[in-house]
Amino acid sequence: MFDITIVGYGPAGITAALYAARKKLSVLLLGDFPGGEVRNSGEIENWPGDGQTDGLKLADKLVEHLKLHQEEVTIQQVKVTAITKNDATFITTDEHGKTYDSKTVIYATGRHPRLLAVPGEEEYKNRGVTYCATCDAPLFSGQEVAVIGGGNTGAEAVIMLQKIASKIHLLHLGEALPADAVLVQNFVNDPKVSIHYQAKTTKIAGGAMMESLTYADGKTGQEVTLPVTGAFVAIGAIPNTDPVKNLVALDKFGAIVADRYGTTNVPGFFAAGDVTDIRDAQIVVAAGHGCSAALSAGDYLSRS
Repeated sequence: MFDITIVGYGPAGITAALYAARKKLSVLLLGDFPGGEVRNSGEIENWPGDGQTDGLKLADKLVEHLKLHQEEVTIQQVKVTAITKNDATFITTDEHGKTYDSKTVIYATGRHPRLLAVPGEEEYKNRGVTYCATCDAPLFSGQEVAVIGGGNTGAEAVIMLQKIASKIHLLHLGEALPADAVLVQNFVNDPKVSIHYQAKTTKIAGGAMMESLTYADGKTGQEVTLPVTGAFVAIGAIPNTDPVKNLVALDKFGAIVADRYGTTNVPGFFAAGDVTDIRDAQIVVAAGHGCSAALSAGDYLSRS
């Protein structure tokens, strides 16, 4: 039996494993995507100490760092399908039906962006198409871009881009923006921001990089093509909580309810990073949350 099973191979899970290993706890890390969703990121300029890097490099550095603790951390590159609790033991099941027992669990599987599911989206991912304005907005200085999604995330993306991009098109499926009015008032009268209502994205195109986005205008029935070199998709993200949906409390969005220490409503079950209801979905925040969860798990074990 392991002291801790960590589910998730991204910044939160890897950081948790590093801190647990330093405490000489026996750790099992389960995850099917080394480095996590950060591996899908383009250029990264806000990871402390690196100045400028990219998702692939950062993911590889995190994985290499973890290898320094091979004596304390056992890694299995598998997908977890279920976690249950039997008395004081957590039982984690992988995609092959194999089970693993542990005294505690740190669940750090992150979330995946809700996709547009249109032609060109996958092809131009990280070549114009991005799902994180906080991460990537500075890369589009002086460019004409589109933000897809009229909720708070989309509105915040527009605000970030106002001082960066030359022109911003905000596309929303409905007839009015659902974003908070306090956010919308920042750009509704800005001449460099055009709001397109009843606009359904249908295609993304370009050459080596993205060059245009086409949407269907619900009011006229016509297709409109915008000469944009960037598309910020802000239609939501889905927490990867299916394996624990019957074990731990989730919020209305399906995220695990956890405090800043990673504590959940289930004793011994901790969660960290983007899979939780944490406010800011940022790499550095996820890593810090993973650290807190590991320290909390260590404290729990010392008192059990």
